[in-house]
Amino acid sequence: MKMNVNNETVRMTTFLAALFAVCSGLAIGNLYWAQPLLVEITNAFGLSPASGGLLVTATQIGYALGILFIVPLGDFVRRKRLIAIVMVLSIVTLVACALSPSFVILALSLFSMGIVTISGQVILPLAGDLSSPEERGHIVGIVASGITTGILFSRFVSGILAGMWGWRSVYLIAAILNLIMALVMIYVLPDIPRKNKLESYSGLIVSVFTTFKRHGTLYRILLHSGLLFGLVFNIFWTSLTFLLSGEPFNYNTFQIGLVSLAGLVAAVCGLYFGKLQDNGLGVPAL
Repeated sequence: MKMNVNNETVRMTTFLAALFAVCSGLAIGNLYWAQPLLVEITNAFGLSPASGGLLVTATQIGYALGILFIVPLGDFVRRKRLIAIVMVLSIVTLVACALSPSFVILALSLFSMGIVTISGQVILPLAGDLSSPEERGHIVGIVASGITTGILFSRFVSGILAGMWGWRSVYLIAAILNLIMALVMIYVLPDIPRKNKLESYSGLIVSVFTTFKRHGTLYRILLHSGLLFGLVFNIFWTSLTFLLSGEPFNYNTFQIGLVSLAGLVAAVCGLYFGKLQDNGLGVPAL
């Protein structure tokens, strides 16, 4: 698709799609650095392993709030600016996680990180807007696969880094990676005009809920996604960390991270399902 931006033409290229995938994967990965580290973190603060689940909960609650209150702004403000702002804020919260002196401060830092680590959810629809109708499913599939890969590799890499330098190093290195990616995105991302005029922020938030009246299928989509990803996925991987770290496995953080690689199959499948959407087979693909 060609979109005019300040008298220039913006094209969705394979390079731009790959860049979107990497950036989205890194952003969503920020939410999952902690999962293989829960036992190590709770031990560092002298708490029971069960307390580690609070960190995952705080992160996901923050993420839900960010999606509800920040992501809708993508339709009303310049998305390049919005993406840059939330990425910079993500870097700040990652540093706060690394320097947290107590478990409570760490939980608050992860909660804050969840709120601002939503650039992937702004980039995904942007990729669709920049794509032509006949390739939109394929392009969105590439970016979605990047998100899935980011979740898996964040767990894998965090296990390696924590095994070498401790859990705090994971967040410091993540901050550096996010800084590099933010600079790249600021340089490469086209300055696309906003899609709509924002009359009031309160009206924007209300419109999120009135959308359900216009699109009845949203209820089923949200229920399906919430149960599959929000509930089953997070409960499974969080519980698995404690299972593998205890008897009879006694896995370290690196070994727990390795288990995450089993999910790479989903990332590969995402590319294929995107092409099914382009062929008019979106519902069967589900």
